[in-house]
Amino acid sequence: MLAALLFALQQPQLQEQITVERVIVDARVTDYLGNPITGLKPADFRVKIDGKPAKVEAADWIADTEAQREIDEDTSGGQAPSPVHPPPPPGRLLVFFYQTDFARNTARVTGQMKLLQMNEDWLDWLEPRDRVAVLSFDSHLKFRLDFTSNKHDIAYAMEQALYIDDPPWPQRVPMPSMASYLKPDVLLKIASPERALIEIGNALMNVPGPKSLILFGWGLGRFSREGVTMAPNYGIARQALEMARISVFSIDFTEADFHSLAAGLGKVADDTGGFYASTHNFPHLAAKRLQHTLAGHYELEVRKPATKVRGTHVIEVEVARRGAYVLARLTYVDR
Repeated sequence: MLAALLFALQQPQLQEQITVERVIVDARVTDYLGNPITGLKPADFRVKIDGKPAKVEAADWIADTEAQREIDEDTSGGQAPSPVHPPPPPGRLLVFFYQTDFARNTARVTGQMKLLQMNEDWLDWLEPRDRVAVLSFDSHLKFRLDFTSNKHDIAYAMEQALYIDDPPWPQRVPMPSMASYLKPDVLLKIASPERALIEIGNALMNVPGPKSLILFGWGLGRFSREGVTMAPNYGIARQALEMARISVFSIDFTEADFHSLAAGLGKVADDTGGFYASTHNFPHLAAKRLQHTLAGHYELEVRKPATKVRGTHVIEVEVARRGAYVLARLTYVDR
């Protein structure tokens, strides 16, 4: 009996190991004007994954601009919120992506020209540490400017995006640099804006932190008698953007009160945690809303509930506060 007991004690003990998967979700919570709502706690968020309630274990507010950090200090009695660990990279990473119409449709070209006349609205709110890259698409994807904080260079690249030309390859910049991941011969073969989004997502996938893609465009999708449908490779584009933590903000410059392909611009924004805005009637409001919305974001750490779904998961994020609008991606993919 004693020998049996000693033998049992000497045997390695089997332990049950439970793996808890956590998902990081970037969420912006604003009022109807785009002003960020700060001070929210994990209990203020309601998150579902694949229809099942998920526990929000942390909700870290990250002020992305110096102006917002000053506001946070004033509202907290001079005490700035504790920094998130690890700290986010200095400054915001923004991609200005122009969908220039190769067919030179009047409503589209006129809208883009009108947009360029208010370049200051899109540049004045940039802070010295922010970095902007500029790309355009007409017959293929064109890389016009790598990440820089030089507003003169950014404005020039924005203006040149109106033209159907072959711009010189941008000068390489310190990391993060899109030139490290883009190749001229590959860009020549990219024949659709959806495929361009895939390339941009892939290029930024290894750059840490959230990014914002400002899509100045006139439409996505295909129009038929059944309505507007997204291109077959749109799902891949959405997945690439999600994996790179890119939110798309669709700024529709079409000179029209309504047009069918606006639905595609709205969909890519909704899917990735951005918003859609038209510049036809109130262009300055669109720029102001973008400025306010990009002032900061929440980084949610969510515990994934038990689910039989594999691959792509559906995420729903809500805030239990009246008048709060939540911008967050609608899916995530198992790594």
